[in-house]
Amino acid sequence: MSNPSDRVIEALKAEIASREKELSRLGSLFDGKGAVLRDFLDQLNLLGIDGEARQMITDICLNLIEVEKFEKMLKMSLTESDTDFIIRLQKIHPALNERELKVCLLLKMNYDPGDIARTLDVSIRGMESIRYRMHKKLKLGTHQSIKSYLSEFVFAV
Repeated sequence: MSNPSDRVIEALKAEIASREKELSRLGSLFDGKGAVLRDFLDQLNLLGIDGEARQMITDICLNLIEVEKFEKMLKMSLTESDTDFIIRLQKIHPALNERELKVCLLLKMNYDPGDIARTLDVSIRGMESIRYRMHKKLKLGTHQSIKSYLSEFVFAV
C-alpha cells in the first residue's frame, strides 16, 4: 500500500469509523434523556427552590419527558405543538393506535396520502384502509374529510 491515494482512502475510512462510533455513543446518551430528566426532578425536589420556580422547571422537564415518549412511539422527532396535538387527539380519540396517530400528525403537517403511504411502507390501498378505519374511529360524517377535521382540531382549544 505505497500508493498515496490508498493511504488517504484508509485514513478516511478510519476517520469515518471513528465518527460513526462517536455518533453511536451520542445517540445512546440521548436515548436515556427521560431517565436523566426524572433523576433531575428527584434532585430538584430535594433542593430548597421556591415553589413557582420549581414548578416551572418541573413543568418543562415533564413536557420534555412526554415529548420523548411520543417521539419513541411514533419514531420521529416532534415539536412542542406536535406533541400537544397528539396528546389532545389521544385524549379525545383513545381508540386511535400508534400508526393512526402518526397518520394524523402527517396529515396535519400537510403530507399527501401517497407520501404517508411511502413513509409507513404501505401500499396506497393499505393507506385507504387505514384512513377508512380512522374515519370510523374519529366518528366523522360521511362527507367529512379527516384532513378538514384535523385542521379544525388544530385550532380548537
